[in-house]
Amino acid sequence: MSNEESGQFVQLSGMPSPSLTEGGSSITFSNLSYEVKNKHGTKRLVDNVSVTVKQGQMLAILGPSGAGKSTLLDVMSFRKKHMDGGSITLNNQPLSAMTMAQVSSYVEQDDQHLGVLTVRETITYAARLTQSGMTKGEIRTRVDQIITDLGLQSCADLKIGTPIQRGISGGQRRRVTVGTGLVTFPRVLFLDEPTSGLDSTSAREVMASIKRIAEAEGIIVIATIHAPSIEALSLFDKMMILAQGRTAFLGTLQQANDRCNAIGFPIPEYMNPANHLLDLVGTDFMHEDKATALERLLAAHVEEPLPEPKSFGAPVALRKRPWSANINATLILSERTLLNYSRNLLAYGVRFGMYLGMALLLATIWIRLGDSDSIINDRLSVHFFSVAFLGFMSVAGIPSFLEERSVFLRERKNGLYGPLPFVLSNTVVMLPFMFICAFAFSVIIYWAIGLHPGANAFWRFVAFLYLAVLCAEAQAQVIAALVPIFIAALALTAFMNGFWMCVQGYFIKARSLPRFWYYSFHFMDFQTFAFDILVKNDLVGEVFKCNSAFIPSGDCNCVYPASATSLELYGQCRVSGQDVIDYLEFGGISVGGYAGILVAIICIYRVCLYFALYFQRHP
Repeated sequence: MSNEESGQFVQLSGMPSPSLTEGGSSITFSNLSYEVKNKHGTKRLVDNVSVTVKQGQMLAILGPSGAGKSTLLDVMSFRKKHMDGGSITLNNQPLSAMTMAQVSSYVEQDDQHLGVLTVRETITYAARLTQSGMTKGEIRTRVDQIITDLGLQSCADLKIGTPIQRGISGGQRRRVTVGTGLVTFPRVLFLDEPTSGLDSTSAREVMASIKRIAEAEGIIVIATIHAPSIEALSLFDKMMILAQGRTAFLGTLQQANDRCNAIGFPIPEYMNPANHLLDLVGTDFMHEDKATALERLLAAHVEEPLPEPKSFGAPVALRKRPWSANINATLILSERTLLNYSRNLLAYGVRFGMYLGMALLLATIWIRLGDSDSIINDRLSVHFFSVAFLGFMSVAGIPSFLEERSVFLRERKNGLYGPLPFVLSNTVVMLPFMFICAFAFSVIIYWAIGLHPGANAFWRFVAFLYLAVLCAEAQAQVIAALVPIFIAALALTAFMNGFWMCVQGYFIKARSLPRFWYYSFHFMDFQTFAFDILVKNDLVGEVFKCNSAFIPSGDCNCVYPASATSLELYGQCRVSGQDVIDYLEFGGISVGGYAGILVAIICIYRVCLYFALYFQRHP
């Protein structure tokens, strides 16, 4: 288990650190390269890129489509591992992926948020998860400042929005994403297309706000940006133009003008310098003049001198994060998840309505089954359908889980917490919601159908139905974590539930299953244990009347054979529930043992979820 999961990973203090503000700090990327394999061998997407960005400065990375902008940003932030020979240092201290995550924040191009939370809540939870030691008042002040700086006051108390609930606009959502990155007091802020979805005025104001915050707090800002206006571009201290993964230009706007003049391709009057440079390095519509311009730009580029070790400031002050931070993260995430589930109809609201509707259907179709032996199989059908249907509807929770997973991956990459707090908080909040669903379903059908009377039998029914539902829910989340595509996850979960139904032992008697299926998947099937217990719980102590109407001799025509004991105790034309249990070979069932097995299956699924998330790094 890594330091990240054991609670021993390091984290920069939330407030500006003296070691970063005294003497000036800078981050240096030296000779970064990155390549991928293809059918022709390898392709280099980033080729020997070097740059230094000082405290409070902003670097814009520009380039045509396919130039490697986002790939370079990922390499700089350790989301992709650079090739041997490259290095990333902060104050002459080598950075690893773990330490980079703790001193930086990465604002992705996709805006992944919990749609039922408000703008203020979203940014507040990001600040709280930083666990910087700030008081509630300081967090509130910080959040209000970010909301004001990003122009979000008018929508601060509006929900982000879901597929079924209208929320804020795309541009406002983009600014919320930027806000969640700024509120965590990063020392380095990576922005992937921060102005996408914004109009020119909003783009300029957002970048101006980021500039003010960066200068005030000494944040190093590195952003990829597409077609910026001259006003937005002027806010950056330097810009880097990429062409085919290589640096074609690195410098200020004035230096860009001088470089274009030097290579014989001056910037036309009233034209944005960035647009002119991008036009020169674009390869999609290459012609002779553009090829010449690109060659001259690449030839004219001279790597800026990297700082000597003596020019760096003090090392970054890092502190170990105690195990208690995992506990705090779990509590904060539990609070946020509870808020999400209580508002999000896609999480449990839709399923709860479906459970109630199906319960009413069962209660009115199987109403008052009576004590004839002809309804024994009908009673078995009730137990099978209860377990199978409630388990099958776990697919309805996949969209909500995928939304949570996307937010988790973003926050994890920013060093806010690991998989353990996420899994624990998800489990803690899931338990009461699923109990409410199982209990409401049971209350409606149990007495209406006329299952085994008595409070003990009822609560045993609720308990095992609840455990079965938890197994199905845990299974669906593991599948969704491994296959994070909604349609694919839904199809695979539905297949698995159908598979468990086939090997459960209802459609075909368990002992009649082929040996392979019986001795393997039958005993791995959570539906097996839940169904068996529900049947035994319902039939023990019951006595059923056999049908003799079609036997001329007057003998009894019992659906299930009666034992000698039943004949002695109850007489002819009677079959006991114990006779049915023995015929189905459910006699050796232990309530405690089967409950333990179901709990073990749930725990195994949760451990699988932990490892599925542990080895995932990107949405």
